[in-house]
Amino acid sequence: MDTLVTLNFVGYAAVLAGGLVLGTLFGRSIVSDLGGLVHSLESRVTALETALHFTSSSSAPTSAAIQSHAAATEKLAAAIETHAAASSAKPAAN
Repeated sequence: MDTLVTLNFVGYAAVLAGGLVLGTLFGRSIVSDLGGLVHSLESRVTALETALHFTSSSSAPTSAAIQSHAAATEKLAAAIETHAAASSAKPAAN
């Protein structure tokens, strides 16, 4: 019985040692690959932030569109008020 327990512990130690060796060998290559992926992602995010910064700084066309929309909304509100006043001035047809 003691022999089986000893062999079991020896097997666990062998698997542990093999895991450590393989983890050390392949861990370095995985870390370097992930470092390259992270660097690529960082450069893409930086490019996107730069593009967004430059497009937000040119807000003159956006401001003109907002003012045009506000003017159209004011005209619509005036037309609704005129229509409401004309509707309330009519006597009931009943």
